[in-house]
Amino acid sequence: MSSKSQTHDVKGAVFVRILTLIGKLPLPTLGLIGDMLGYLAWYIAPGPRNVTLKNLELCFPDMDAAERTSLAKASLRETLRTALEVAAAWSQTSDRMLSYITHAENEQLLVEAQAAGKGIVFIVPHFGNWELANYYMAKKCDLLAMYKPAESAALDKLIHKARSQNTQMVAADRRGVLALYKALPQGKATGVLPDQEPEIKTGVWVPFFGVTALTPKLVSKLSNDTDSVAIGFGCQRNPDGKTFHVFYEPVDAAFYTSDIETSAAAMNRCVENIILRDPKQYQWEYKRFKRRPNKQPSLYK
Repeated sequence: MSSKSQTHDVKGAVFVRILTLIGKLPLPTLGLIGDMLGYLAWYIAPGPRNVTLKNLELCFPDMDAAERTSLAKASLRETLRTALEVAAAWSQTSDRMLSYITHAENEQLLVEAQAAGKGIVFIVPHFGNWELANYYMAKKCDLLAMYKPAESAALDKLIHKARSQNTQMVAADRRGVLALYKALPQGKATGVLPDQEPEIKTGVWVPFFGVTALTPKLVSKLSNDTDSVAIGFGCQRNPDGKTFHVFYEPVDAAFYTSDIETSAAAMNRCVENIILRDPKQYQWEYKRFKRRPNKQPSLYK
């Protein structure tokens, strides 16, 4: 972003100031505010509500309609909780944020990969609090993460400062991918989002909860081309609503194959297993099935 754009980023600077002030509040307080906003969103935000309902209908076709509606309401509340908590993650220190994590599950998967000297590719979907997940990964690993700058210079400065506390940031482009290809064979780690729809040329059509979805090739290629270990990872809200725990989810053997469709499908099964831990903590508000194979009509009205 040019210096001229930075100078005129008044709206961004005001937004960051507000975000920083909000972010000074305790994480549980922000969670409660987000929960109330999520409750209101169900009634005043038909777009996210309808997308959530459609995604749940597609992914859980056998679920009772009333149960799906209840899950959709809970999902909106969880998504707004996380959105408010992000303000704290970007405004407070990583050590302060990590104090809200009570324990880790299946961490032997990480220990075994590190003992073998392997690079690690974390599969990190939009589940629970992914900003806290980033901080925990950076605590445990020599972590590199791809980063796409925000349009606002002021917001970009805030996010980059927060995420780079213990993480080496690399560009979310060809240069960044090349940096990862160099780092992973040296035993370093990275986290990749597996559930954002890629461009056609960088994706493959495979099932996600039984629905054909355009799925990134990057996780499969990074892992298999560098002989790295792929591990599902997330930060899940505890039943008390105030604290979290992290967990590691294995991928099945089919992931480690040169056939990109087989590998990507195995990755999606790992993501499904993560979501099924607590479906309401997944961000169902995203149009995961926006593009359709063979130019089929959109599933979203």
